[in-house]
Amino acid sequence: MARTAVLKKKAQVALKKGKVPEAGKFYELICRQDANDYESWLAFAEIRVKQGLYTDAAQHFQKVIKLNPQNARAYSGLGNAFLCLRRYADAQQACQRALQINPALAGASFNLGNIFREQSGFDAAEQHYAQAVQLDPKLSLAHYYRGNMLKTQGRVDEAIESYQQAFSLNPTLIEAEWNKQRILPVIIDEVEQIAISRQHYDQGIDAIAQSLELKSKVGKQNAMKGLLTSTNFYLQYQGCDDLALQKKYGLMLSNIMSANYPQWSKEIEPTPVAEGEKIRIGYVSAFLRAHNGAVWLLGWLHNRDPEKFEIHCYHTGEKTDEKTDEFKQQCDFFNHIPGNIDKLCKKIKNDKLHILVYPELGMDAQSMLTAGLRLAPIQCVGWGHPITSGLPTMDYWISSDLMEPENGQKHYTEKLVRLPNMANCHSKVQHDRLQSQPTQKKRKDFGLSDDDVLYFCSQSLFKYLPQYDYLWPEIAKRVPKAKFIFLAISSMHVVKRFMARIEKAFAAAGLDVKDYCIMMNRQSPDDYLALNQLVDVFLDNPPWSGNNTGLAAIDAHLPIVCYPTGFMRGRHSYAILKMLGVTETIAESEQEYIQIAVRLGNDKEYRQQIVQKIADQHERIYNDTKCVKGLEAFYLQVVS
Repeated sequence: MARTAVLKKKAQVALKKGKVPEAGKFYELICRQDANDYESWLAFAEIRVKQGLYTDAAQHFQKVIKLNPQNARAYSGLGNAFLCLRRYADAQQACQRALQINPALAGASFNLGNIFREQSGFDAAEQHYAQAVQLDPKLSLAHYYRGNMLKTQGRVDEAIESYQQAFSLNPTLIEAEWNKQRILPVIIDEVEQIAISRQHYDQGIDAIAQSLELKSKVGKQNAMKGLLTSTNFYLQYQGCDDLALQKKYGLMLSNIMSANYPQWSKEIEPTPVAEGEKIRIGYVSAFLRAHNGAVWLLGWLHNRDPEKFEIHCYHTGEKTDEKTDEFKQQCDFFNHIPGNIDKLCKKIKNDKLHILVYPELGMDAQSMLTAGLRLAPIQCVGWGHPITSGLPTMDYWISSDLMEPENGQKHYTEKLVRLPNMANCHSKVQHDRLQSQPTQKKRKDFGLSDDDVLYFCSQSLFKYLPQYDYLWPEIAKRVPKAKFIFLAISSMHVVKRFMARIEKAFAAAGLDVKDYCIMMNRQSPDDYLALNQLVDVFLDNPPWSGNNTGLAAIDAHLPIVCYPTGFMRGRHSYAILKMLGVTETIAESEQEYIQIAVRLGNDKEYRQQIVQKIADQHERIYNDTKCVKGLEAFYLQVVS
């Protein structure tokens, strides 16, 4: 017993000094000497979690529970270990059992918040974080993560308060301060909110820039932590010119990256391509899988000239799927390097690329940081997320000639490259499958009526802006039995705020929103395609047009009503319809948008004519290799 006491003291001293492996060895010795010492088993299990040995940790927590079945802390720890192993159902059950034993255990509530957050259950996660800080107001991480969940719910003021609490409790939690300064609303309640939120964001970027300390190691690391915590994703959904704000943010980001990685921040002299040598092209993305941000890239890769180009893909996301396998097949070298900027940059530099391309920038924090460095002589941004990067390290922005307005260059810090047509070599596979094997589902399977005229509004709710809400009731007034189908997003708080907003628009027109609008749950890919075959009209969203949603509609021969606006992101469906040659449903004004939608709703014969025209001319938009040839001509030009 005396020896055990000595070992425990040594373990505790080691933990205080941050020597976790050493403490683990002491507790392992104690547990070997006394297999019934559940307190030491518990300490040993918690150390295993810190070491990332989650399977061992789970076994040790289960040992504690066997020795002491009412140990709430062991159940909570077991839940955390299962979470790290992605055994979400087991993790939830363990944490709930912990709270049954001890309802005041803040750690169990915190772990439940993490479990729901990892599964995108943001509303439930927020509730558990709120319970955790109520039980333990000094739990800084719970305040921080609650702030993140409140942000996803569009509860901006409450999120700011949570971030302030987290940062005041733990000033090293720099992520909380950065998120507070950069916060943007998910859903816009009123038009006036746009200018207010942009001013807050602009001032926040200034405050962050002024507080930067990039000479010390700690200061540089803190700046990196701040950058990695999130992106300014929602800025571009406000329908404004984002050039100045993006340029300011991009300059700050590149300065931070240059301070942290000076060896990868210098201009690189282009290497001449020797006769017979292939041009080495690299594509970096966290979304080399079934994701809208980069899946379109497969068309470029599949139709490339393998005699002239050597393709390197760098997948930086954790998730993989069947589309990831396609990326592996369609490139010469595939690298999966998730969550490690240093390893990724070393690999890219060693591959000595001629051109480095980011299919999207703005959706993934790590991609933005990497793009702030100079890893190849020529660096480009693809159109997977249509907004300028603002980064001085990005040379070209590769876009679509049909999607860009005449003054498109004014919207980018990069030099604009306008590829032919849609810049998308869209596969015909989905179209052929839908036409040869149409859905067997009926409207009643989705709770929809055969008598109604169904308008599909399938964009993510945060893409809709309040100044265009009046379009729906104006159509409804002119189309008997009109119904507008929306799809919910992950937070019901956002859904409720959106519905409250459009309820006002319908009320202003003397209509009840409940008579016209249907909010459906998010659909599986197959059910989403089935809906496209069952509805009557696709209503494109003016400020942020649908590209993937527009293509899915055309695959189903569904008429699209669109009104192209001033930025590339508001002109995707316009480009699809122009290339398709179905220009009758392209509006030149908001009033014409209403008129076209009304005619398609009321005139079945006319609607069928449009459906038939899409069917007759659909070949025009598929397997378009002109854009790939244009891309490769651009590559050859800039390298030579």
